[in-house]
Order: sequence, then C-alpha cells, then structure tokens
Amino acid sequence: MPRKYRELIALAVACTTQCPYCIEVHAKAARSVGATREEVVESAFLAAALRAGGAATHGAMALKFFDQK
Repeated sequence: MPRKYRELIALAVACTTQCPYCIEVHAKAARSVGATREEVVESAFLAAALRAGGAATHGAMALKFFDQK
C-alpha cells in the first residue's frame, strides 16, 4: 500500500481516537507524501462517520496541522 494511503488511514484512526499528537504527525506526514487537503478532509469525514461529532472536531485540527508550513 502506498505511504500516502497509509498516512490517510492513520489520520482517520487518529481522528477517531482523538489523539492530537497522532493527528499532527499523520496530517503533516500525509502532506509530505503528496496527500491533498481534500483527501485529508475525506479522511476526517470517514472518521466522523464512524465516531460522530468528536472526530469532526479533530478533523478540523488535522486540517490546521496539514496547512502549517
């Protein structure tokens, strides 16, 4: 499996478990291997579908980290 997809899956899991440290690591790693902002949003939405509201908030956190330079 390409690293980009592994990072997006890990990001979705991090949003589901609501670990801010994991969210930061995987959002930044996803960007570094070519993930798009839209793919990060989709990962967060998948997590939100599995765990409702908490993952949506943490998905927004993932975008914050993804957008950091």
